Amino acid sequence: MKKIVCMVLCVVLCVGLLAACSGGTTPTSTPAPSAKPTEAGTTPAPQEPQYHDQINLYIADKVAIIDPFNPGAQSSQQGIYSHLLYDTLVHYTVDGKYVPCLATEWSSDDNVNYNFKLREGVKYHNGETFTADDVAFTIDRAKAAQGTSMFDRLGQVDSYEVVSDYEINITLKSPNVDFIFDVSTPYASIMNRDEYDKNPDQGAWVGTGPFKMDNFVPNDSITLVANADYWGEKPITKKFVLRYIAEETARLIMLENGEFTFADLPSIYVPQYENNPNFELYSYVMDNCNYIAFNMKRPITGDKNFRMAVAYAIDRQAIVDIALDGYGKVVDSGAFWGNNTAYKNRNLKLIEQDLDKAKEYLEKSVYNGEKIELVAGMAHTIKSAEVLMAQLRAVGINAEVRKVDGPTMAAITAYDSNDCDIIVGSGVWTPLGSSCKSYFTPSNSNKACYDNPEVIELIDKAAATPDGEERQKIYYQIQEIVYDDMPYLGTFHMALYIGAQKGAGGAVYYPTNNHDYSMAYWLKQD
Repeated sequence: MKKIVCMVLCVVLCVGLLAACSGGTTPTSTPAPSAKPTEAGTTPAPQEPQYHDQINLYIADKVAIIDPFNPGAQSSQQGIYSHLLYDTLVHYTVDGKYVPCLATEWSSDDNVNYNFKLREGVKYHNGETFTADDVAFTIDRAKAAQGTSMFDRLGQVDSYEVVSDYEINITLKSPNVDFIFDVSTPYASIMNRDEYDKNPDQGAWVGTGPFKMDNFVPNDSITLVANADYWGEKPITKKFVLRYIAEETARLIMLENGEFTFADLPSIYVPQYENNPNFELYSYVMDNCNYIAFNMKRPITGDKNFRMAVAYAIDRQAIVDIALDGYGKVVDSGAFWGNNTAYKNRNLKLIEQDLDKAKEYLEKSVYNGEKIELVAGMAHTIKSAEVLMAQLRAVGINAEVRKVDGPTMAAITAYDSNDCDIIVGSGVWTPLGSSCKSYFTPSNSNKACYDNPEVIELIDKAAATPDGEERQKIYYQIQEIVYDDMPYLGTFHMALYIGAQKGAGGAVYYPTNNHDYSMAYWLKQD
């Protein structure tokens, strides 16, 4: 990895001090302007820092719908705007701690029955008061919203009891020691029942978060304004504009001329920004894993010999060198798992490129020259797919890349209607082993359409096992089975970079890519 990746720990420590549910922190490190002596020899009090009222933030994918109960809203940017609009019951900090949010207390004796005491005096953006009824409503809607991230987090709830306006008991279908983490993610934000009833089309635009909706242009921009009645720490910035710009050169020009305050930097441009005094540069390594997913329901990609041929055909470092200009980390295990996700089995041998073996396995497979589509939906995954295409053609596989956008990718690779051959993608992994569930059970994140009842049973068993050593054994067994079945091949973990205007900071960068900009600021320069 390039030397700048070493900045990661420093960045995490700097941004990891979280003061409220929004995950932000007041920028205590910003120096006050120098005070000059007056004629009388006295020194005036330091001036208060002055901030820009508006921050423009580049988002890396289109947002077609804002409604966490709608499967079409599963944009890779959902976590980013959710931190601004909504709150969760519990907040998970970047350094792995749980702190109160809409719930002030929570407890469970058996990891099945959970009690939550709720915060009083919280108002939604429409003026309605937050109560336990909104939690109940969110659970009910989430359970009916299969194919959404909300369902993945709250579909496990069996029942609930509203004890009072500010207390609720939740009972799960089976034990889950990671349930508090599930309800702490931005994908489990609490919605307002009254607004949904009155306004079905835009009810999801109302939350309790530090910012509220001002304007939404699908697939283009989201404009948010500060919530003056926010119950927690008030945001520094008064207005946020989140914009998607497809053309790479255009968005970099916008960063250069100040139209973007924060923008993702393609790795090829990192050297020109890292020593530029006019910009800040932030970096982090993602837990997320880039992957090759084989559609296990298709005759060719469902053939283990064909998948082995692909495994021996690929050169991961070459993919990183082209897709990320070398700014990435090749996976260090044959296990399909997150970079620093708990219980990773590093004993599973990574299959290295061997073109002769690739051709041997291809000869034994059912493949007979058919065109194999490699579907990709983001800039770096499209580049990855193009490199992979060349590598597969080198062993005799007629591969073609199909380029789509994020919403199209979500639609054509849905678990119950996926007819793609190979998906070249990037998937979210959390620090918890339980995040494997999204990929190995029926879910729209399961791009391989992988269905192994033994694995599903073991995932449920791990969720019910509080003992760390026993959980490790179970997760190791899961990885061994998946390794043998080979529905996925992990390729690399991304080292990502964000360029910002000088004086811009306060964002919290999560290795899951669900960054929290709610306390971001842009300090005016003298």
